[in-house]
Amino acid sequence: MAILVTRSETQLSLTTSFQAMDNLGGASVSSSFTVPTNVSAIKQVAIAVTADGAEETVPIVKISGNCMQDGDAVMTGAAIVNAGSATGTASNLAQYDTDLRVQPGNSCEMSIAGTDAATVSAVVTLTFA
Repeated sequence: MAILVTRSETQLSLTTSFQAMDNLGGASVSSSFTVPTNVSAIKQVAIAVTADGAEETVPIVKISGNCMQDGDAVMTGAAIVNAGSATGTASNLAQYDTDLRVQPGNSCEMSIAGTDAATVSAVVTLTFA
């Protein structure tokens, strides 16, 4: 059985410093959550990010907390380019198949930073199994 946990941000002023993701759509939620029982790993990470206007950045997502048995996991999302100057556009979804070992009952948090400042909307989904 897979369990999904999602966090989002809308119109976030992305910086080069990590910021906790503490929304789910229009609802404010805790950026930290408890890893569900009966799971042992994060099996997939999905990252979707879009930027406003002519902004360009590469999103960086960090999964952290005392649940992470092998330490924090950091990964990139898809690069965001100025659509007006790009030749074609790439999908802004990055999906990673992972086997990040976690400790059920411990806390986990998702945070986001970028290579360049930009106003972004972002969603990250973790699949636990």
